[in-house]
Amino acid sequence: MRHRFLSIGLLLGLATHTPALFAQSLRLHGTTTTQYVQLRPIQYDSLADSGAGAYRSLPVTYAAPLTQDLELSAWGLGVPGLRAYALVRGRAALGSALIWPRSDTHFDALYAYLELERPNYLLRGGRQQRASGLGWYAFDGLTAAWRPKAALRVEVYGGRGLARASLDAANSPAITSLDPLRPDQGTILLGASVWAAPSTRSTVTAIYQREVLADRSGLVSERAALDARLGIGSRLVLSGSADADVARQQWGKARISATVLVTRRSSIEVEAFQYRPALDLSTIWGVFMPESHYGLATTATVAATRDLSFSGTFTYRRWQPLSSGSPWLDGVGDDQKELTAGAHLRQGSYTFDGSYHLQLGFGGDQSGGDLRAAYALEGGWRAGIQATAFQQTEMFRVANGTVYGVGADFRTPLGRRLGLSAEVVRYFHRRLTGSTGVDWNQTRASVTFDWTMGADADRVGSYR
Repeated sequence: MRHRFLSIGLLLGLATHTPALFAQSLRLHGTTTTQYVQLRPIQYDSLADSGAGAYRSLPVTYAAPLTQDLELSAWGLGVPGLRAYALVRGRAALGSALIWPRSDTHFDALYAYLELERPNYLLRGGRQQRASGLGWYAFDGLTAAWRPKAALRVEVYGGRGLARASLDAANSPAITSLDPLRPDQGTILLGASVWAAPSTRSTVTAIYQREVLADRSGLVSERAALDARLGIGSRLVLSGSADADVARQQWGKARISATVLVTRRSSIEVEAFQYRPALDLSTIWGVFMPESHYGLATTATVAATRDLSFSGTFTYRRWQPLSSGSPWLDGVGDDQKELTAGAHLRQGSYTFDGSYHLQLGFGGDQSGGDLRAAYALEGGWRAGIQATAFQQTEMFRVANGTVYGVGADFRTPLGRRLGLSAEVVRYFHRRLTGSTGVDWNQTRASVTFDWTMGADADRVGSYR
């Protein structure tokens, strides 16, 4: 927590102690979002149905989380290319009957760094997040990038690692309370990446990353990833990616695809993929050996006219044979088929979208469809209505019933730098049958208010 407030204090100090800076080179952007989410807890009743046992739904309850995002960007600090940036988030609950996830974490600094960018290099220090073929990692430390040519960039980075899906240190009480078998040490994250564009239609990215305990007594993870894209002629694009768990000496995710442009707005893509989860060596969950799967997918996009288009995807997945027995996976199939179809139509200020999804096999059968109509005016005004329906069996099932949903949303500007948007959806669970037909009726709504003040940014950071 001390590191967070030091970083934020440095950035806010630039504004509070230099009034002229605010008018000339400081930009603030805020987003306030509040939600209302109804949920129906489910309880197992061992005495229901003549002692056979059944699930029943409890009275509806709700959560009302509130989040406040504040983004700050300051430049023109007396050194060419120097910029300060921060994105912080505050959380609260508005009388919620339920505890919304992370609502008790009232403050997070998502980003907070100083950055110096020149034509051929970049230096950045502070709280950062990186998205790559290895996933999403956050750390407090340094990044250095060198760009000797427009088509070549080399980066190295390192610092104190933060827990995945969290902005807490790996040994923080919030993390160790959930996994008491984790080491009591923090972690150090180190990595390097290379990006190159050998031609105007080809790119290659390679990254290597290693995470160790803070006292260097053990290895947490060691991973590498490669991503490439190649255009052949004017109609064929080949792409592929893969990552490897170097510590365990096994491949993780892998993908290879070919896309053919039939016309300017119509294409066909064929893809083969493999998925294997990668878990840190510091967690016990790797002992359970999550099952991997592989599959094939094909996607077609057809533009019938300038304003009418259709798309469809078929995906087949097959899971590897179970390497360990489990009483909860008895009789579960090892393959899955998915079919998705959609259409988009634009008529003047109106747009219409429809989609259908069908899944059969592993994880239970699911089917559903969505319809949406929207009307947009000049100046950013937009209003829409939507409808949905879905069925599920086995996991997260709604038994033999169907859930229907209707909703509306709108977005309106409140001046040049203010905006308001809202959405509400009501779900109805119908055709409840049997002891497993628990009530799923619920309402969900959200309201978002955006505002911007200060100077307009004079550039977009190449490495943000």
